Order: sequence, then structure tokens, then C-alpha cells
Amino acid sequence: MMIPKEGGHVMYLYDNETIQWKHDDKQYCMHIHYDEYCDDPREWDHLTTMACFHRRYSLGDKLETKSPEEFWQSLVYKHVPREEAFEAVCAGKLDGIRATPNEVDPDCADIYETYCLHTILGNTEPEEVLEYERVPADSILSYIGDDLTIDHCQTLLEPYIEWLPLWLYDHSGITMSCGKRTGQYADRWDSGCVGWIIAEKDVIMKETRQILRDENGNPIREEYRHPDGSVTYGVKSLPLTEETWRNRAIELMESDVEVYDQYLTGEVYGFELYEAMSDDAIPDWNEIDSCWGFYGRNIFENGILEHVGCGLREALESRSYELGEAELHNTTYYTF
Repeated sequence: MMIPKEGGHVMYLYDNETIQWKHDDKQYCMHIHYDEYCDDPREWDHLTTMACFHRRYSLGDKLETKSPEEFWQSLVYKHVPREEAFEAVCAGKLDGIRATPNEVDPDCADIYETYCLHTILGNTEPEEVLEYERVPADSILSYIGDDLTIDHCQTLLEPYIEWLPLWLYDHSGITMSCGKRTGQYADRWDSGCVGWIIAEKDVIMKETRQILRDENGNPIREEYRHPDGSVTYGVKSLPLTEETWRNRAIELMESDVEVYDQYLTGEVYGFELYEAMSDDAIPDWNEIDSCWGFYGRNIFENGILEHVGCGLREALESRSYELGEAELHNTTYYTF
């Protein structure tokens, strides 16, 4: 079934479905299958990092860090200048950590941290204690790095990365989404935050560009005609700026999570393409192409149209096609 949408089309094909059409006086048939041996998309090259922490499932990227706190602390060590961390502590930007100038050496600071004890009777009242004395600005992370909470790290990293929480729904299979700072699913028992996907500013600024879109939000396509007569397509884009890199980072993260969710839910497909060898009502078919590893059900978006060619896009857009389902016929014969 094809459903028009603003600026384009949607067409979902599922396992064992077929679509037939004609182009240049030739008849074609494409047979869709589930790809049961698809790649984990997190094994591809990515501009994002997917950090997941789950008791039962191995999800996302392979990390050297073992805990959420250690992961975020490693990002602070990588991106945040020591002097900037020192200034944040002195300005009181990190909740529960306070700095005052050292009486002997004003270029250094004494670091106070607030603690409370967790007991079976409840939590004690918060108490501030002197944790580190006479700390130089360029050594601040050597002292407090292991004490930084996830919230502390996110505060320090705000200028350098963009991130979104990953929400996992686990009920008769798992599915993942991102994009909000509150839960995506209503079921409190089967869903929750399983980690984060992050995009680093320096990587995004270097490796990608701002995609220009039309009034319907669709990328503006460009056509490239080559000397050999072939045609390829791209999208219009601009270099990223301080004002545009975060939106581009969010686009990339949402796209990566969408593809990963398609992998988790089994929405990965392949096809076999046949050409009719006769004009009979039930023609003989000759397989001329096959390919696998298309993520998502919508063939207008998953790459199948671009791979198949043979006038398939034109047939779909003009609704000149027939949908069906393949039937398996077994033939038994003897040899002597």
C-alpha cells in the first residue's frame, strides 16, 4: 500500500511481498525478504557514540569504560581544559563542590565537597567538608575527576558535545528511541533510560555539513549528470557554524538511533529482482539482481529504489504497479 505524504511518498513492503511493473517494454518483479544475517550498524563507521549500560543486553558501541560515571568523566578529561574546570568550580557551577582561594597561595584553591551518609534508617543531613587543599588550576581534574557526577560532567561538557538519552522498551522484544529528556514510553516497568548517544562538536564540524531543506522539511536534492550519461543525486548543503552544528548533531544522532532500532526490531530487508522472459500471463522469470542490508520498511527511504533502478521509482510515483505475495512451489523429480 502506498500512502502519499507531503514532499514525497511512503511505501512499506514486508517479508515475502512482491511488486511487479513495466519499464521500456520489459516486465519486472521484485521479491522482498527479511535479512536474517544483517550487520550490527554500530560496527560501521560513525560520527556519534552510543553508550549503553544494561544488565542483560549488550547494546550500542563497545566502550573501554565500564560505568556511566566513568564514561562521562572520560569525556571531561578529553574535552574540558583544566583551567576551565577550575573556573567552573570556583564559580559554583558544580552542585555540591565549592572552591575558595587558599590562604597561603591565592593562585590555588581549597575544594569543599558536600556529603551525606546513606543508612538503613535513611540519609543523614548533608555536610560540607574540606576535601582537597591548595589545588593548582591546572591540576583540578586530577583531584576531583573521580568525584564528578554525570550532571557535573554534562555541565562542563555543554560547549563541546551534544547528547540525547536512549530509551529502551523491553517487552516481547526490545525497541529503542531518543530525543527527549523524559521517558518515551508510558510503561514504567518495561522501559527506561539505557544510556546516551553523543556527538562531539569538533568531529561534527569537521566531518559533516548543514543539510538544506525545502518547506516540507525534505532535503533539497541536486542532480549530477556525468560524461558517461549516468546520473547521481546529492543534497544541497552548507558548512556548519556555531549556530547550526547542534541541530546537525541532533539529526545525525536521531538517524543513527532510528537505524539501530530497525536492527533491534528486525526491520532489515533484501530483495531479488527478476525480469520476465516472455509475455505470457504467467511468464518465466530470470533473476537479474539481488541485494541485502536495507534498513527500514519504506523503500522510498531505505535505498532499495536507488539500487534497483529499472524505472521502479517512476512506476511507484505513477502508481503503475501490482503488489502480491510470492508462493513457494516445490518440484519433485527422479534421476537414475
